[in-house]
Amino acid sequence: MIKSKLFKNLSIYTFSDLINKMVPFLLLPVLTRYLTPSDYGNIAIFFVLTSLLGVIISVEAKTSISVFFFKKSRDNLKVYIANILFIVSSFTTIILLFILFFDSFLEEILSLSKEWIIVAVIVTFAQFLTTVNMVLWQSEHNSIFVGVYKISQTIINLSLSLVLIIGLKMGWEGRLIAITFASIIFGGYSIALLFKRDYIEMKFDKESIKEALSFGLPLLPHALSVWFRTGIDRIFLTTYISAAATGMYTVAFQIASILYVVAVALNKAFSPYLYKKLNDITNEEKIKLIRYSYGYFLLLLIGAFILSGISPFIVNYFLGSKFVEAQQYITFLSFSFAFQGMYLMVVNYVLYMKKTALLSYVTITISIIHILLSYILITQYGLMGAAQATLITSILTFFSVWILSYKVYKMPWLSVFARDHRSE
Repeated sequence: MIKSKLFKNLSIYTFSDLINKMVPFLLLPVLTRYLTPSDYGNIAIFFVLTSLLGVIISVEAKTSISVFFFKKSRDNLKVYIANILFIVSSFTTIILLFILFFDSFLEEILSLSKEWIIVAVIVTFAQFLTTVNMVLWQSEHNSIFVGVYKISQTIINLSLSLVLIIGLKMGWEGRLIAITFASIIFGGYSIALLFKRDYIEMKFDKESIKEALSFGLPLLPHALSVWFRTGIDRIFLTTYISAAATGMYTVAFQIASILYVVAVALNKAFSPYLYKKLNDITNEEKIKLIRYSYGYFLLLLIGAFILSGISPFIVNYFLGSKFVEAQQYITFLSFSFAFQGMYLMVVNYVLYMKKTALLSYVTITISIIHILLSYILITQYGLMGAAQATLITSILTFFSVWILSYKVYKMPWLSVFARDHRSE
């Protein structure tokens, strides 16, 4: 019964996440023909900004909700979520004030107007509200609600983007307007659902705030380090080469990221099951988990090989002639995303044991390495250097966190082979 339910959730999460994340891929043939690489670079910088804001604003609270869902009573969980929203609203306000005081500096660094930077903050806050709703549904194993919600948002996002870019010829700004509209609509509906489903009790609680911050703040450097590994290269490309280079690299990045989309979908379905299972697990069940994990690793590596092989076909037939250069970076990025997907599997054990401070030490160190590698390789080899730096740090991250996960929660990662050998 558990297996069938898990398979059902995996199927629905994978399908809905693929549909949702396919928007950039579905739009690629449009964007690469109606927009220049420089225009595409502006869109990429907006996404880099919202991803950074998402880390800062959320204080990684969404992860704590997933973990504490199985550890708190319903009444305590309602108070906890309400206080998380208070924390996130406070951080959002502080960031908006920061933008008002340092707007000129930010405009120069990001090549975006103050208005678009403020919009990015609003979009990020709205997306967080949707994320909270999604995390709760995932913890409840209500995969169908998650799928319908995501696909509905995707349809609105995609349709409005096509109308604004093709019909009204609004260029890159049309794409950002579509993202903003969809995010606000579904963010507002998400907060309404949280109240309707009785998941919020408006009660200020110092202990909940302290608990949320003690979980999230140590994880914040780790989350920022993740952003550095995915965002700093765009900043360097824009600064040292051009916005057009950023656009070219982002196209290759999006094509390769299909592997990570699959990995994230699988992890979203699997992590609640894993957290629950680890509360009371036998040695035989540990062996099964490790076997599934190795199969998952192999699947991602095979996927990287396949994606690398068909990338010339994708570029030649689906992208405009202005973006043909993107093909040569896809192989490095495909394997990079394969290792990032493998990282998602092993980091769950660290999160379950709440060893977020140790995780931060590891990932911050690797992020510093990535910053240095990106700077050196990009200034020396351009876009190819960015792809190479990403692959190197993805491999380092996976193996480092894998070792850490074994230290904080013993799993038979190596002895499983010995057991198989004896059984033969």
